Amino acid sequence: MIDDFSIVIGHAWLIRQQMMELDKRKIWPYHLPELAATNEQITKAEQHLGHLLDPRYKAFLKCANGWPAFYQSVDLFGVEDLNGGIKHECGEFQLGHLNDTVLDKSRIKRQELLPIGATSYDRDLFVITRPNAQMPGVVIWFAGEEIDRFFDFDEFFLAMVEYNRRELEDMKEQ
Repeated sequence: MIDDFSIVIGHAWLIRQQMMELDKRKIWPYHLPELAATNEQITKAEQHLGHLLDPRYKAFLKCANGWPAFYQSVDLFGVEDLNGGIKHECGEFQLGHLNDTVLDKSRIKRQELLPIGATSYDRDLFVITRPNAQMPGVVIWFAGEEIDRFFDFDEFFLAMVEYNRRELEDMKEQ
C-alpha cells in the first residue's frame, strides 16, 4: 500500500520529466499532475456518481486531482472528469465500444466499470470496478482488449510508473 502518494507522484514526475528531455520529436505530451482535490470536490463527484470512490483512488485524488498525459497520451482523471466533460465522454465512449466478447473474456460487466483514464488518440482506457462489483477497486487497462489488471489503484499506479520507467530506458538507448 502506498503510504504517501505525494512521494510516488514526485518520483513519477521525475521519470516523465526525463522522458520529456529525451523526446526530441515530441512524440508525447508532458504535463504536471493537477493540484490536490478538496474533500468538497470529492464529495460532489461521489454524489454525482451515486457511490463512494475507491479509497485508494481517493487517496491519489487528495494529492493530485488527475494527471494529463500520465502515460503517453492517456489522461488519469480528476474529480471534474468523473462528473462530465470531454475526458469523461471519451472514457464513456471507449467503455461503450468495448466488444462484449472482450468483457466476457475479462469476466466483467460494463456497468461495474468506472472510467478513470482515457485518451482521445487511441483506444487506451483505464477503468476501476465500482463498489457494487464482484471485486471492487480492481483497475483494468483496456486497449481493444484487456492489457493488464491490477488488484487495486496502488498496484496500478506503481505499475504505470514502471511502464513509464521502461519507456524512459528505451528512449535512452535510442
